Amino acid sequence: MAMPELLGASPFAPTPRPRIKTRLGGVCLVVAGLLLMEFTAASAVKAFGYADHQGTMTIGHCTITHRGSGHEGTSCDGVFRPSDGGTVLTDAEIDGAYVPGERVKVYREWGSYSLISLRAFWEWLILLFMALPVMAHGVMLVVAGFHPRTIGQFKAVREMLRKARVVEHVRWLRRVGGMGMLACFLLACVSP
Repeated sequence: MAMPELLGASPFAPTPRPRIKTRLGGVCLVVAGLLLMEFTAASAVKAFGYADHQGTMTIGHCTITHRGSGHEGTSCDGVFRPSDGGTVLTDAEIDGAYVPGERVKVYREWGSYSLISLRAFWEWLILLFMALPVMAHGVMLVVAGFHPRTIGQFKAVREMLRKARVVEHVRWLRRVGGMGMLACFLLACVSP
């Protein structure tokens, strides 16, 4: 007779019972992935240059800001000149390290300024592709109803996904997400 404390670690242990709470968590992951994709796609389009309230920001000076738990960041302020000839704003502030006097292309939304560049576009797309493995994990939790912890449980989950006819969908979500993140990261590294 096996000891109860070792049953969870054995590859021959039965799979845990499916739980509604875990399945609801999986649904939440799928919905969160879809919302993340929608938000990052919209932000990527704006970073590419399709945004209202565009203009140039002339950097005045930059300061190092201290954020919680010892993290530092750089914030720069300057003058925002809208492309449409609107009112010039002298209290513009953007995160990032820039050279005083540098002119950067930005868009203004909800009182904050964001960069318009290819690098920013690829950075937003990294987050978009990151949502795909999150959704794949959510689908796995919905189908299985438990968190697999052993090799035997992972094999059982794979069989459950196969019976539900979603195993290929989950694989492709993971593959496309991983390759997309890698490609966007490399493109962000070489983009201006």
